[in-house]
Amino acid sequence: MGHCSRRKFLAAGGAVMSAGVVSSQADEYTKARIESVLSPLPGIQATGKPLTVRQRAKSKNVEYLPETDEVRIVIARNADGPAEFATRSLEWWAELQAGSIATRTVQQAIPLRFGTHEDISSGLGYKNGQPYVTVSPTGPTVTRKELVVKLPNHVTVTVVFIGKEYTTDIPVIVGKRQEVALL
Repeated sequence: MGHCSRRKFLAAGGAVMSAGVVSSQADEYTKARIESVLSPLPGIQATGKPLTVRQRAKSKNVEYLPETDEVRIVIARNADGPAEFATRSLEWWAELQAGSIATRTVQQAIPLRFGTHEDISSGLGYKNGQPYVTVSPTGPTVTRKELVVKLPNHVTVTVVFIGKEYTTDIPVIVGKRQEVALL
């Protein structure tokens, strides 16, 4: 092994060792921030214990079409009733329902984990067709770091519709502090 290649070898080994030490000494928030750089989702994924929820979905505005495994959704009404429909795959619709269910589940967990919810905003976001729960601090009583550590990493949602089940994991993403405008 030549002198130059030995230096490169030792330098590479040192870099790997340093990364390992940093990783083992970093807290969950720091690790989550590092991982967020590689994530396509905006923000830092929470690191808390995941939640699981199972919910039956029913709607007067959705009809299942068994021959194509699709749903027909009412998208417009007039005085006579449904006027326009859209047809989507059952999986697409179930993913949309799962995102809404996950958002409600996280919103219900916030007061239990923080004792307050006035300084926390939450909602449902989409990126590249993937739903995620978005949560951000809006006031002085809670920090982004606290949200990352205390909120669930994801919500595993099982949607039950007309005897069919669809299960998916919806990530919980913590955004930057948002300023709330007073009206």
